[in-house]
Amino acid sequence: MEELMKEEKEGVKAAEQEKPKKRRNRKKNRKNEMRKSYFAGMISMLAIVMIVLVGTTFLWPGSSADHPGGFWSWRKTAAIKAMISQLYAGDVDDTELSDAMYKGLISGLGDKYSTYYTKEEYEAIKTAQEGYYQGIGVTVTLDGDKLQVTGVQDDTPAAKAGIQADDRIVKIDGQTLEGLSLNDAVGLLKNSENDTVTLSIEREGEADLIETEVTKEKLAAIVADGKMLDDKIGYLAISEFTGLTSEQFQKVYQSLQDQGMERLIIDLRGNPGGLVTAVCDTLRQILPEGLIVYTEDTNGKREEYTCDGDTPISIPLVVLVNENTASAAEIFTGAVKDYGIGTIVGTTTFGKGIVQNTFQLSDGSVVKLTIAHYYTPLGNDIHKVGITPDVEVELPDDATSDVQLEKALEVVKGLESAE
Repeated sequence: MEELMKEEKEGVKAAEQEKPKKRRNRKKNRKNEMRKSYFAGMISMLAIVMIVLVGTTFLWPGSSADHPGGFWSWRKTAAIKAMISQLYAGDVDDTELSDAMYKGLISGLGDKYSTYYTKEEYEAIKTAQEGYYQGIGVTVTLDGDKLQVTGVQDDTPAAKAGIQADDRIVKIDGQTLEGLSLNDAVGLLKNSENDTVTLSIEREGEADLIETEVTKEKLAAIVADGKMLDDKIGYLAISEFTGLTSEQFQKVYQSLQDQGMERLIIDLRGNPGGLVTAVCDTLRQILPEGLIVYTEDTNGKREEYTCDGDTPISIPLVVLVNENTASAAEIFTGAVKDYGIGTIVGTTTFGKGIVQNTFQLSDGSVVKLTIAHYYTPLGNDIHKVGITPDVEVELPDDATSDVQLEKALEVVKGLESAE
């Protein structure tokens, strides 16, 4: 018992002797930590100073926040982001903030043709440029608060679902079309987030609405179409220059020739343009040998697009244009006019004589920039000027007939064949 008590006392004594040692060690450790923190802070301060000095001098040109690539611009952006993170009373999506910032940088150019696209946005645009769209395969016009079906493409979801010409679409996914424009109504038809779209249809002879669910597919857009008019006059309309335009033009053009076409009207009214390569491939089917168009970039570098002239058109030609005939459609118009192979009828064209190119970034997003001006074969710069028709004729808003087409028919009948 005495030995046990003795050991206990010795243990207590040893513990009491150990306490000062532990206190001394803790103080020593705190001093070491303070030294480390001090040196770490000093290193951080030095690093920041070096970044500022090196960044301002070498990496980030510009000495103020007015320079978009400068250090101070970066610092200002970081400060704004910090404010949003700490103070903004709403939900924040960092991806949307970043995309808006990139779009803003390009919009600062003041050029409506230059822009920034997210990966998803560009994929949709690229599909359209190639000549395809996600849809059901109908052509429509707005009739009051209903979409009148004017045509149904063969072998499309609409055709398979039994939709017919003259059907009237009154609801799309349960939503009425009251108060919507044609573009907005078509947007409901094409831009539904679902792979299917439910249509409520009025049909003559049917007492009740027909409800049908149609699955959307990737379809080829009809961008070149035509028909034979009286007096063996061919009519060929081109709505846009996409990756499919040249092929579709060739088929319609050949079909009209097979039907004995002796004169031709090409309608480019409302054509917003499209791909330079597409319009050149189309023009190669009717132009003589020579220059189609050329471009010059900001450094004066010239690029030429030419035609071998194997199949020049030899029948009277009229090209119909208006104020919405733009860009690639003006390349077409300008080439026809400069070579004198046709007569231009309508109103002065839009006047877009610049070319854009796309540049893909590592994350799949794309910057589209204006990189050059284009010039007609005779060297005319039509940007912000347009092309004046040989025969000018307006289409009044209250016109009861297509007076421009009527004038085109009159003109083409008076033209002599080149044969």
